[in-house]
Amino acid sequence: MKTLIVDDEQQSHTALTHLLHPAFPDVQIVANGFSVAEGLELSRLHQPDLVLLDVEMPDGTGFDLLQKIGTPTFHVVFVTAYNKYAETAFRFGALDFLTKPVDIALLGAAIDRVRLRQAERYTLEQLQIALETFQQAREKKLPQRLAVSSSKGLEMMTVADILYLDADLNYTDFYYLHLGKRNKVTASLNLKVYEQHFDPYAEFMKVHRSHIVNLMMVDRYLKADSALMMRDGAAVPVARAYREAVEERLGAL
Repeated sequence: MKTLIVDDEQQSHTALTHLLHPAFPDVQIVANGFSVAEGLELSRLHQPDLVLLDVEMPDGTGFDLLQKIGTPTFHVVFVTAYNKYAETAFRFGALDFLTKPVDIALLGAAIDRVRLRQAERYTLEQLQIALETFQQAREKKLPQRLAVSSSKGLEMMTVADILYLDADLNYTDFYYLHLGKRNKVTASLNLKVYEQHFDPYAEFMKVHRSHIVNLMMVDRYLKADSALMMRDGAAVPVARAYREAVEERLGAL
């Protein structure tokens, strides 16, 4: 697997090289870039299978590099120091990422995912969602779109179209509207992850250990039944512990 490392810090190149060899003998580092400009040139020259890409560099971001390329012909795993804006972008764009210092087990898991998805590539829309999210997060604006990764691929959706989320063991069922029709996609992440995703949104609320709802999609609250009637006709139960907060939040919208 031909691999390009693009990071402005020499120590990151050194650390990744030490982790990759000899643990991953099929991963061949073909070049090292230290800027967006170098990454762009080297990716065109070497046609790598995988790029380990930093986010913040002196002449731009890893998102800028991908935007200049268009739709990449290679897999990307972002490797970055903790950056809450970047992590939000990765999650909303369903992109692979590792935080520094890189853990070898997590690096191995990321490489395994790349091997399993050799025939797949990030879509332009997926990268655009990540870029939009990154820019909006830095401006303290909430993302308006997200990519949801499932066993069938990626589903792009608008946050405002989400009806509710339903826990399904270690997975999460998304129910949302598209062109006026109710759709469902099962995401490959558990509900707790999405609870963190949607915590900043005033209209999203956890109402049960298994449910997060978009309060803007609630038609009415059946207090006697302790249930929310959603726009698609579904009844979402409200746990006793959330009843008072649900009434307050609905009243404030």
